[in-house]
Amino acid sequence: MSPAEELAHRRMVDSAPEGIVLVDALDPDQPLLYANAAFERLTGFAVAELIGRNLRLLQSKDRDQDGRNALREAIRRGESCRVLMRNYRKDGTMFLNEIAIVPLFDAAGRPVQYAGYYRDASERLKGLNSPTRDGRLPPLPPHISVRDDRLTGLYTAAFFEELLKREWSTAQREERCVAAFAIDIDALDLYNATFGRPAGDAAIRRVGHCLAGCLRRASDVIARVDGGQLLAFAPGVSAEQAVRIGQTMVERVRELRIHHPRSNVIRYVSVSVGIAAALPQAGQESESLLDQARRQLALAKQSGRNCSL
Repeated sequence: MSPAEELAHRRMVDSAPEGIVLVDALDPDQPLLYANAAFERLTGFAVAELIGRNLRLLQSKDRDQDGRNALREAIRRGESCRVLMRNYRKDGTMFLNEIAIVPLFDAAGRPVQYAGYYRDASERLKGLNSPTRDGRLPPLPPHISVRDDRLTGLYTAAFFEELLKREWSTAQREERCVAAFAIDIDALDLYNATFGRPAGDAAIRRVGHCLAGCLRRASDVIARVDGGQLLAFAPGVSAEQAVRIGQTMVERVRELRIHHPRSNVIRYVSVSVGIAAALPQAGQESESLLDQARRQLALAKQSGRNCSL
């Protein structure tokens, strides 16, 4: 990467709308190395107050959370992870923090740093952080607090469906569109047969993170369903905007240039994307949107793959 590209990348991270951090994976205490401006706004802490400290301080005294255990286990294994936790700002106010961590490896394959992505999910998941009558905080439901796909760190299909149902109801009340994307990694079985399952899993992780990068808003959601199949939705997105997002997904995965010599599509790993967008109507279920996206995915495959329809 050239100096100009490095500067552009740093500016992009600094100005990202979600909180982004880097922590030291080689130090047993995983101290903070970097945090962007969005993280400062989210937590109320200045970066200078946090550098060199472990971010468990955001949990305050509220340590008995499933998400905390899931994070610790993922770090122990050197894996990606996505959880939801109760965190506390500098002024003591609580918020539901949607946390995703991704290991960054050195040339020897050792995790040397972790990148963390932080989003405030309080508005989207209203009511889950309300105290009980005795003033205590209830545990987050299991399917909410630990809902990461262990391979990619993306959402699981079950949690994705839960979020889509909530968003569908909100969009129906507010009369706004929801777009959905059904995504399949092309010829993944041939990739696994050529390079082995571990290499196939690594390709799925790279593609999953690439696709997540195409959905930058806090309200956008992506999940791995099974194998190389993924689903995503984006609220408040028109059909025209959804088409552009789908095209970007196809292009960005192709630009990864993951070599795939046995693919009958192109020489690299590629994806096919089915797109659907709708204004939710009374009596209409969110599953109808996913069904339409899946039908479009089937058409994309019939059209030669490595495309979006």
